[in-house]
Amino acid sequence: MVQTAYHHGDLRVALVQTAFEAARTGGTEAIVMREVTRRAGVTPRAAYRHFLDRDALVRAVAQRALAELAAAVDDRLEVRNDADGPDGRQMLQAVGEAYIAFALDEPGLFDAAFFAMDDMLSSTSPEATARSGLSPYQQLELALAALVREGRLAEEHVGDATITCWSGVHGYATLTARGPLRELPRELIDDQGRRLVASLVDAVTALTGPTTKGNLP
Repeated sequence: MVQTAYHHGDLRVALVQTAFEAARTGGTEAIVMREVTRRAGVTPRAAYRHFLDRDALVRAVAQRALAELAAAVDDRLEVRNDADGPDGRQMLQAVGEAYIAFALDEPGLFDAAFFAMDDMLSSTSPEATARSGLSPYQQLELALAALVREGRLAEEHVGDATITCWSGVHGYATLTARGPLRELPRELIDDQGRRLVASLVDAVTALTGPTTKGNLP
């Protein structure tokens, strides 16, 4: 449905929302400036007053998609929360499980969030945060910091742990949401995902000894 009007001063918001819905359906390829402006009820020239080019609009949508993922992590943490709050293992498990579930539930937004980012600044911008005030990457950092405080992870291994967790979960999420494993039953994907994340948490919390140069867990 084409929007025929927008509130004065809210065109940027309207364009991001329209592009966001397009991405939800078809990923970043569905964000076409001419179509987005048509749906927003304005000319392409009007959009360029707010966005330098299509890439700038895609980046805004990507940050919004990251915020959606961050909200999913917040929700999962609240479910796992107990009287004392979640510990580092629970936090890391929640981040990993939410990441995979988001890729499966919102493949278009997952595409926008992680295949349209071109730098780490975009991954940590305020626009990429949820009600906790954290982006997904910062939620991962927070979980690892909790493990360090609890003595379950040596601080010198945090960098390796970040890469291990991020690449492992992202790889599985991509294989099941967009790749050759996408035809598996969802119940099986979820079960294997939980076990994968648990294995990554076990691997990370085993990193308590001295650094071995050049080796990842």
